[in-house]
Amino acid sequence: MRKPIILIALVLSVYLFANRLNTLAASNHTVQVSFIDVGQGDAVLIEDSSGFNILLDGGRSSAGPTVVAYLHQKEIDIIDVIIASHAHADHIGGLISVLEDPDILVQEVLYNGYPYDSITWEIFSTKVADQGITMTAAQFPQVYDWGSTTAFILNPDPDIMEVDQNQSSVVVLLVHESNRFLFSGDIDLTAEATVIARGTPLAAEILKVAHHGSRFSSGEEFLAEVSPLEAVIQVGANPYGHPAPETLERLDEVAARIWRNDVYGTIVVKSDGMSFTIFNLGKNAMYFPIVFINEDSGLELTHTSTPVPSLTTTP
Repeated sequence: MRKPIILIALVLSVYLFANRLNTLAASNHTVQVSFIDVGQGDAVLIEDSSGFNILLDGGRSSAGPTVVAYLHQKEIDIIDVIIASHAHADHIGGLISVLEDPDILVQEVLYNGYPYDSITWEIFSTKVADQGITMTAAQFPQVYDWGSTTAFILNPDPDIMEVDQNQSSVVVLLVHESNRFLFSGDIDLTAEATVIARGTPLAAEILKVAHHGSRFSSGEEFLAEVSPLEAVIQVGANPYGHPAPETLERLDEVAARIWRNDVYGTIVVKSDGMSFTIFNLGKNAMYFPIVFINEDSGLELTHTSTPVPSLTTTP
């Protein structure tokens, strides 16, 4: 009897998920998402104009001062939620500096629910405990209301028996009225297929490309479901060949505009709920088709969004 019960619960959760997505109310708040240039690693700051701040990953330990400096520059002294997408060092290392900073108060820490046997994870989890915070697992099909945004957790599943940290990355669909952001951690083609098979909505205008542009991620079916207009690759100098030519080709096939931290520096998206503007912060670069980016103004592109049709599922 256990399998039918689990199946019924899964179908019901997908239905409730889709129904919630259809009924999100409009607000007058703006949201700014900064894909911070931390080299080979992920670090994303999400600021709601209501004052709600989310930090998703923090790069390697060596990137910690960069993340902290960015927060200070933005005059942020409270992080409402830290999300550690998974326990690898290039995602959680820099979060240690944030937790150590006496001028930054962290309210809550979410993670994938699966600890890791590494020195970086040990230090990170100890610093969280030192703050009097108990880490909470963020897993499918949880939903969070953060400021004027709603976050749908699309991955990982609870109760995974054989844990692979990349596959078990926290994947977040963040909805701000008509604009959607998909943060895909370091999942690969197998995890993408799992997410697709659930039938939960994936469409998003802005995609944080999985695993720094690895050739084993961002498959054709996944990108067809997401259909991104903008694809941000958090990548720096690395020996892995990131981003892979195959991945760049697949992104090009779905007509996604590609933004790379190693080319553009920090990438910022400003959303008013109906439209968004994406630009880089003061890094000279050249983009195809040939666009020379002024160091002062950066490359800036504005897009007016239309509501993305939501999945309708009958339980």
